[in-house]
Amino acid sequence: MKHDTRKASASEHSRRASPWRSPACVLPLIALMLTSGCLGHHYEVSRGEMERIVQTPPQERGRNIYAVQRFSTAEDPEPAPAWEPPAGEPPPGYVVTHRGHWVPSLYFDFYGSPYYEPPYRPSVVATGADVHGASAVPGGTSSSSSSGGSSSGNLGNINGINDLLVLVVVMGVGVGIGLAATEGARYEGSIAVHPHHPVHLWHRNGRQSIVALDELTAADLSTVSEVSLSGEEGAGMWLSGAAPLNRAGFSYQFGAGNDSLALPRGLIERGPGFRFALGYYPTKKFGLLADTRMQFASNDVRGYYNVRLGLEAQWYPLSLWRLHLGPFVGGGQSWSATTGVGLPTSEGTRPYVSFGALAELELTTRLGLTFRWTQDWLPNSNPDVRGFVSSWSLGLAVY
Repeated sequence: MKHDTRKASASEHSRRASPWRSPACVLPLIALMLTSGCLGHHYEVSRGEMERIVQTPPQERGRNIYAVQRFSTAEDPEPAPAWEPPAGEPPPGYVVTHRGHWVPSLYFDFYGSPYYEPPYRPSVVATGADVHGASAVPGGTSSSSSSGGSSSGNLGNINGINDLLVLVVVMGVGVGIGLAATEGARYEGSIAVHPHHPVHLWHRNGRQSIVALDELTAADLSTVSEVSLSGEEGAGMWLSGAAPLNRAGFSYQFGAGNDSLALPRGLIERGPGFRFALGYYPTKKFGLLADTRMQFASNDVRGYYNVRLGLEAQWYPLSLWRLHLGPFVGGGQSWSATTGVGLPTSEGTRPYVSFGALAELELTTRLGLTFRWTQDWLPNSNPDVRGFVSSWSLGLAVY
């Protein structure tokens, strides 16, 4: 049976496309995820996937549906009307769950117990149109000198810049952790539901409706802008297999490791380094990112900083199960300054070119653990400054 629910305003429709894939919504989405971003029990299904499903026999429609978990910050649809379990024995190939729902036995054979189950409310009486299978849901060149001393003014300036860099690192890590815990952790892949599971439809004119999956037709989808299923309705929901790593779309990457600063007289200062990047993957294997690396340290007697800002291209041509391998190349401008005990006093800018190797371990469909080895080439630098320095980092990439 089909059931109309309520009208939705135009502003409510504006949020329904997957926001992480839309360029105009990247920064608002980051802020939203840091403040609320909890994952919910509603799963969005693309229009193309639903058009495929309605071409299959009704009794087979619930076995394999590609869906993406939604955030609870998005407006939830009206719940499907409550449903009382039917009397009698289940048909062949079905079993009765402990909550009285008829479910295809192969779901238990292949997937075990459902990931979600509807609330057990046997006393609830359905209101409005009845939908079988549904249950109520609660609502340039650097300039430098080789002098070993430094002025307190120079050290004070470096310390002030380093304080700012600490703030940038804290904010960058916070954004990364927030995205990893939300966008990176949300489920994307195959789900299984009862063949008569209620399907929530949003229509382009603002109307919402609910149609049982095995009663859905192509005509029902002709005016639809969004489709979703709830794991807490019907007989529940099985998460039957997450999709492989999918980089296509925007990416935020962050990490930490060991970085290198090339100094006059052939010296190299090694220390903790941090990396942050934001960019776009037009395909699953190739991406372009704006990239920054920060290396800094200071105390009462010495201090330094080294900040790089540039562009980078990443390519992952090789995959070994969950391990993905590839190279990267990039370049940009660096800013650095040093002063104090054991350091030459220097300050300036220089271009750099970077290249190296990437290894990424697939954690979820949109999250990877990454290791980078980087070689930096410093062209047009002072003759007494090394032309090549290396670094490494470990971090996370959210897609």
